Amino acid sequence: MKKSIYLFTFVFYLALNGQIFAQGWEQVGREGDWKNTAGIVSMNGYLYSLEHDGTLFRTDKNGRYEQLGKAGSFANVEFGVALDGEIWTIENGNLYRNDARTLAWIQIGKSGDWKNTAAAAAMDGKLYTIETDGTLYETSKDGSWRPIGNKGEFKEVSMLQAMDSYLWTIENGTLYRTSIKAMRWEQISKEGDFAETIAMVAEGGFLWSVEQDGTLFKNDKNGNYQQVGEKGLLKDVNMIAAMGGRLYVVENGTLYRTTN
Repeated sequence: MKKSIYLFTFVFYLALNGQIFAQGWEQVGREGDWKNTAGIVSMNGYLYSLEHDGTLFRTDKNGRYEQLGKAGSFANVEFGVALDGEIWTIENGNLYRNDARTLAWIQIGKSGDWKNTAAAAAMDGKLYTIETDGTLYETSKDGSWRPIGNKGEFKEVSMLQAMDSYLWTIENGTLYRTSIKAMRWEQISKEGDFAETIAMVAEGGFLWSVEQDGTLFKNDKNGNYQQVGEKGLLKDVNMIAAMGGRLYVVENGTLYRTTN
């Protein structure tokens, strides 16, 4: 997960089958529409975005958007993930599940159980969170949870993604994947290959990453990678998501997507 000064950070977890061919980019919607966006997540054919003031919006593939709920309703959200058609949020250390259509919500688990969360991802109907001390937890939809692995084992994680029933993490600039079923992890990339990565999204069986200099890379499950597009093309991008086989990025407050 990208380290940032944002109060809110969405986790970008997608499980789509389309393959992206980044041949070009096109603007979606009006220039500057996304200048106050703190985070985005893709779900059910829409982009859900949260403004810095806590207001939630839903945007279709053509850039048409609508406000969901009252302005500022999600002002206390620190993390949000898409899980089985719902938006799960962590607010003031509490876990909530929100109906993406009606915004009806219920609290899950005990108050304060998620107060030390540093990263989160959804996978196979469950929520996975890493605490500030580096301990990984698995949470079921009823709020019951269990630690995974040893205490503090994920202390060096800076980004977290879920793909193909594995958790993918960047630790000290190196890519790892963890099998929850087998309870084991393995190094995927060469050491330091991801040291400059600032944003990452899983889509179509690949990890798509943006470097600090704005270069986009396509990474396969074995640690092989290739540059996509011109070097530095996305130098002003600070958010990335995927929907319908395309990448979506926010650059200088404007939304763009790949053309296929």
